[in-house]
Amino acid sequence: MMICSRQLKSWLASACLLISPLAHAELSCPGNLEVKQSAATPSGWSATYSEEAPRLIGVTIFDGPPANRAGMKYNYRRQIGKELHLIWNLVYSPRSYYLQCQYERTSALISSPMPAGTRGCEVVFDRTITYPGSGMAVKRMVCR
Repeated sequence: MMICSRQLKSWLASACLLISPLAHAELSCPGNLEVKQSAATPSGWSATYSEEAPRLIGVTIFDGPPANRAGMKYNYRRQIGKELHLIWNLVYSPRSYYLQCQYERTSALISSPMPAGTRGCEVVFDRTITYPGSGMAVKRMVCR
């Protein structure tokens, strides 16, 4: 949980207000995703599969269902040491906001509508761990 104080920079103070404990419900992407893949191998070839579940590498917030392609840009971006913090402020919208989660080594994306009253999301990436396809390891994330 983020602790807010007067000494924080204005961008962080706004973020603290946005994801305060006054919001009703929390939503976050699962850290791993079980995926069952099936390769159509050419004649004479065989396929093997990793036993490790794909890890979370990306988060997108949508204004409406992801099929509408109305992805939202974060409001704040800050690098602090080895971390990259992205924060979205969410204001009232007649459409539901959706959270979409992306995982390494799979084209599978999962999404969920956010609970009514969700005011914002914060995602913290570990800049020292990257994956092919330009993803970074997500250390923690929450929408409140």
